[in-house]
Amino acid sequence: MKHGFRIIDADMHTIEPDDLWSRYLDARFRTRAPAPSRRVRSPDPKSGQRHPHYAVAAAARYDPASHLRAMDIEGIDKAVLFGTRGRHVQMHDDIDPELADALARAHNTWTREFCEADPQRLKFAAQIAYHDVGLAVREVERAVRDLRAVAVIGNPNPVNRRHIQDSHFEPLWSAIEDLGVPVCFHPTGVWTLRDDVGRRFAGHLGGRTIADAARNPLELMLAIASLTIGGVLSRHPKLVCVFLEGGCGWLPWWLERLDKTVVTFPDADTPLTMAPSDYFRRQCYIAADADEAYLPQVVAALGNGNVVMATDYPHRDSLFPSAVDTIIGRADISDEAKKRILWDNALELFPALA
Repeated sequence: MKHGFRIIDADMHTIEPDDLWSRYLDARFRTRAPAPSRRVRSPDPKSGQRHPHYAVAAAARYDPASHLRAMDIEGIDKAVLFGTRGRHVQMHDDIDPELADALARAHNTWTREFCEADPQRLKFAAQIAYHDVGLAVREVERAVRDLRAVAVIGNPNPVNRRHIQDSHFEPLWSAIEDLGVPVCFHPTGVWTLRDDVGRRFAGHLGGRTIADAARNPLELMLAIASLTIGGVLSRHPKLVCVFLEGGCGWLPWWLERLDKTVVTFPDADTPLTMAPSDYFRRQCYIAADADEAYLPQVVAALGNGNVVMATDYPHRDSLFPSAVDTIIGRADISDEAKKRILWDNALELFPALA
């Protein structure tokens, strides 16, 4: 809690240990575990003017105690955890489906143990592999029922050319809908995915910066289009989705454009009973960065009910330890909107946090 506001961080990250796969991956897959060179390195605590806690957390290898201390510094009551390197390695098209599933299971087991340090404050979103839907459904059920995951991580990128509105994924959306947890669409920031928005700039002048600016919002925009115009939310009216780590200032314009496009260029194959923006308002949330200039316009367009707060700690673009103070200190949104963004909306999004 900070300044009278209770706080839920909808997107905090773990930095997985180097021995995760050797300890948790099923024995028959360990010789095929991802090589260390493919991992995402921990943030450099010496880069820039960083808070001293980064050095403390790095020395502790980003263990649960250092995460809880970071939450205390920021003023966060509860956090939903997402992996870092673990998500990256299992999303490639050419990975064996059984290995991808084994990586997801190992990661979820490790993250559940990480949360045991304080299960009231630390929660997690379960990883699944999208290569074999039957295996994905099995792991969703295990992660939610046995490991107490509060959400499932959604994959905005196509896997093996299958987009998320593909009928191939219908059993997965049905299973998640039945379990009553949300799907959290979170881009990976990985160049090596075959279908990555940023990949077209690889090797070009300024390509990495262009990709970093474009990838996350554009991947989320396309995911929203797939879910709405692709009919997923129409077919699954109880499926709840949230879009993370891509900002939110673009959302009102994108929903307006989708609404106009379905009228101007209707697709007879996917008859919709509502406008895309109405499906979004009914079933979707988006995470805001604390310092986004257009946050007031997003609240004005959507109301107070569809926006949550995320810090992205401990990644290098996090506003830690000032994210909560930044939102609370804003004069351009009301206290009621702050209360909704910082706590109420996240409780509706993640019912298991209550």
